[in-house]
Amino acid sequence: MPTRHKAHPAVRLLGALPDALTAGFFVVLWVAPQLLWPQALRTGLLMMLVEFILVHAAGMLGGIVLAREGQAGSRWKPILGFGAFYLVFIAAWAWQFQAWWPLLALGWLLAGKLALVLQPLPSADKRHQLASDWAIGVMAYLAGVFLTTFLPLPRLGLDRAIVAAADLPGDGGHWLTHPQSVIAFGVFYFGVLALVKALGWRLPAAQLTAAQGK
Repeated sequence: MPTRHKAHPAVRLLGALPDALTAGFFVVLWVAPQLLWPQALRTGLLMMLVEFILVHAAGMLGGIVLAREGQAGSRWKPILGFGAFYLVFIAAWAWQFQAWWPLLALGWLLAGKLALVLQPLPSADKRHQLASDWAIGVMAYLAGVFLTTFLPLPRLGLDRAIVAAADLPGDGGHWLTHPQSVIAFGVFYFGVLALVKALGWRLPAAQLTAAQGK
């Protein structure tokens, strides 16, 4: 059964804010995309691609920062190194999308991933929460891919005119032929992350240790 970490509710809500705002963006994009800019659908698609990279990177980057707590001058150096490595992938997508805003998406999503590191919790508690958030994020991402691929999803506000205005790159793929699937994915995935962080849920330490083979 999930447990709760000891951070103050206001701190938990603040940590959940980036994911909650991102989930809200996807809700508006799905229901009333005309309220957003013409290529918002491209933004949503790219954010989920960027998140795929960050799901892999978040646990590693957060662990590095926690391992170097108290070394203010050096703990961010590995972050910059790994950030540059992942930036190569993001830059490739930016080139494909012919836009620079993917870098903003990377910064925004990364802020949500590392919000826990800045919370006033003991290091051991942070490590537990970080491992739990990463595991839940992986499970939510995989579940979101499965559900939005096989469940019939309504287009809602994503009519043909909106999709055409987005000028999505590429010629095929489920997300391109059924754009409502990637937007529903964003609603589900970031909604789960926001809920987990706001309520302070985390997986038991014993379960995480067993999953890591320790």
